[in-house]
Amino acid sequence: MSQNKNWRSRIDNFIYVLILLSTLAIILQSDQELENTYGRLFNGFEIVTVLIFSLEYIYRSVINFRANRNFKYNFSFFGLIDLLAVLPFYLPMVIVFDSRALRVLRLIRALRVLKVGQHSKAIQHLLQVFRQIKGELMLTFFLSLILIVFSGIVVFYAESPSQPDVFRNIGSSIWWAFATLTTVGYGDIYPITVLGKLIASFVAIVGIGLIAIPTGLISATYVDILRKSK
Repeated sequence: MSQNKNWRSRIDNFIYVLILLSTLAIILQSDQELENTYGRLFNGFEIVTVLIFSLEYIYRSVINFRANRNFKYNFSFFGLIDLLAVLPFYLPMVIVFDSRALRVLRLIRALRVLKVGQHSKAIQHLLQVFRQIKGELMLTFFLSLILIVFSGIVVFYAESPSQPDVFRNIGSSIWWAFATLTTVGYGDIYPITVLGKLIASFVAIVGIGLIAIPTGLISATYVDILRKSK
């Protein structure tokens, strides 16, 4: 039993490293100079990784069907990610795509990085955290959305008379509210009136509190899950 666990752990670690290397190869391949120099190497590595990922997908599908007599894995989140990780390689073999469609298929390959969550215990713990506090996170997100929209509407009417070219519509004001609430503050759009500055100060202060709530919940729940797992 322990030997099977060791083999599974080794296989998971191997797939984990392969996912990271595959993602790195996709990044490096985007450089035209590297593509011209090492194109064959990239293509060879792509073939090897796709074959391994394909075998992994088939293996998981068979194991799930034998155990449950259904296609639950194939329609699960990670099952779909596993399929999308290899599908862009096989589709051009049976369907003719134009250059734009091929670029989209290559972009889909980047989803392979999501496969890491299937083989990383840390990410699995993090997903468990989100499942446990999804209600609280949704409430915080909903309150933030209300504040962003309301602040955007209010600051539009406060600033548009003074800056009609900057605060052109409520959509641009909502963009400002989003950047301010998240404390990013790009500086591409900002209020200049007294009322606008007061609204901005309020949104920035409330934004700090709203960001701190999910951060505290996630960290506390994560520590609790780690303690239970140990």
